[in-house]
Amino acid sequence: MVLSSGYGQHWLHQRSKQAIQAQKIESASTTPQGATNIHIPAFGTAATSEENPIIPDPSLFDFGSQYSEDCSTKLPTVAECAAHLELLEAFYHIRLKVLSSTALDSVLGIRPEPRTVYRKIYLGYGRGYSREEVKLRDDTFQERRKEKWSFYLALAAARFLRWTEAVEEQLDGPKGSKDNSLHLPPIDVLMVWHALLLNPSWFRSFEARPLKNLFTTRFPWKEIHNAIDADKMDWPYNMPRESIAWFLEKTGLEPDLFEALIKTNTSSSIQQLLKRQGAPDSHENTHRGLTVEDVDAVLRRPADIDELQTMFLKCCRDAVNQDTTITKLVDAVQRQASFVDKMERQLWIRSPAIEGTLRRAIDRYSKFLKLFKLYAKTMLVPTLDIDLAWHTHQCSPYRYEVGTVKMAGRLIDHDDKLDKGTLNSGFTRTKDLYRIRFAQDYQVCNCWDCEALLSAITAQSSETQTNTSVTVRYVYENVAYHRAVEIARRKGHKWLPIRIQEVQDAGS
Repeated sequence: MVLSSGYGQHWLHQRSKQAIQAQKIESASTTPQGATNIHIPAFGTAATSEENPIIPDPSLFDFGSQYSEDCSTKLPTVAECAAHLELLEAFYHIRLKVLSSTALDSVLGIRPEPRTVYRKIYLGYGRGYSREEVKLRDDTFQERRKEKWSFYLALAAARFLRWTEAVEEQLDGPKGSKDNSLHLPPIDVLMVWHALLLNPSWFRSFEARPLKNLFTTRFPWKEIHNAIDADKMDWPYNMPRESIAWFLEKTGLEPDLFEALIKTNTSSSIQQLLKRQGAPDSHENTHRGLTVEDVDAVLRRPADIDELQTMFLKCCRDAVNQDTTITKLVDAVQRQASFVDKMERQLWIRSPAIEGTLRRAIDRYSKFLKLFKLYAKTMLVPTLDIDLAWHTHQCSPYRYEVGTVKMAGRLIDHDDKLDKGTLNSGFTRTKDLYRIRFAQDYQVCNCWDCEALLSAITAQSSETQTNTSVTVRYVYENVAYHRAVEIARRKGHKWLPIRIQEVQDAGS
């Protein structure tokens, strides 16, 4: 086999490392940057937006009849896992947007606060000393910028709690009612909901206020996929109009938290209040932050604030009140940041082998669940691809509980608070058990090249003799193309690379 021979995988890894650098240089300049023996396939450039490649292929999101009544014990599907990857990209970019926003810095009073000190300068014998004024940079500035994210998440958690109340009340309505359906929540609320779902036992009880309707409601993967613009570099999430209207009416809150924070037409009292969040303490040069007393003072003077702003202030009060539930929700989202970052680095959603990657992940996840039944007292730790399928399964809690009870013999909780040492030892045990039970490697390379090579091999007929070098060359050029498209997309190019054959077909 190509993978076991060493030729295919090693060759792809080495050539891909060199090709990535060569492609970056080539895309940055039209002039030669030095001799290279790396063959980069030639690509044309789309002349219209219609010619731009669509990656991933829309056929990947064939949700079909997966939401039928008999799907409660099914594992997650390829379409659901793919939509999950899109959602994680949206989460990654909203965090980047919040952290990098200078507009939000201004709103929250986050600005450099240099200190002035005076140094004694010796002027020479008989002339004494003078004082020189020196400006010292604000060492707290960058840390205060980072704290925007925690404040944003605290507001998101407060908004999530109000959304759950509205959703539970609506879903309690008569079955078949036009309004008895789940509307997509805003991205910040969705992020908190997602993090909570990845703690199944906690979700089941949720602070003594069980979310019984959300427990049985399917996670809206298809609607999420439709709401995310995968063609844009920052994966924007756009709520449908009816979902915007529903959220505004039922919660009394702005649908877009980020825009609500940075908008300039809010009342002067709220503007002054928010600036206290990021300003340093005038005496100790430390971060002070908003307090409940600050918010209450504005709420007691409602002359220049409307109903929307009043609800926003109540969320602010909840966010800064150090409420245990909100703190735990914020921590849950923060713990998922590492996984979100890993998925963004892997970028499987743009890979030429995305469908094969997800199919293999789901199959490996089913084997992972079987290990729980076979080794009930052993802590098992997933690989990255298995973890994606596992997370996707957990997002539909009823389906997850029924499915794990059937396949693993019990509800499998997901503990994302374990330390690195515990995870490492658990991973080693899982790797050994997986090989013993299934005679397969547990820890495998999931890079674009290896996944594309594996997909190419499995697609070939066992009865047909294939040329190894031809297969590897095909995979290499296919990956190079997808990489070129992604590089162009990230550079903001309007027209993306297309294969030469496509250019010839278009001209014929």
